[in-house]
Amino acid sequence: MNYLTKKQAAERLQISVRTLEGLISRGQLPAYRIGPKAVRIVEAELENYVLARQIAPIKATPKKAEAVRPCLYVPGMKVV
Repeated sequence: MNYLTKKQAAERLQISVRTLEGLISRGQLPAYRIGPKAVRIVEAELENYVLARQIAPIKATPKKAEAVRPCLYVPGMKVV
C-alpha cells in the first residue's frame, strides 16, 4: 500500500493543495492523519476517486443543415 503526501496527491490530480484539502474536509477523498501534522492519502483510494468521477466522452453530433432564409433586401429599401 503506497501513501502519498497532500502535495504529491495534488500534483497527480493537477489541483492545488488547498483544493485537495477541501476535498478531504468534505469527505470526498479519504485521508489519514499519521502524526500531529502529517496527512497521507492512499494511492489506490486516490485512483478510485478519479475513476468514480470519470465522465463518458462527448459524442459529436452531426450538424443539421441550416435553413437558408431568402434575402428580403431590395435596393433602395431603408434598413433599420
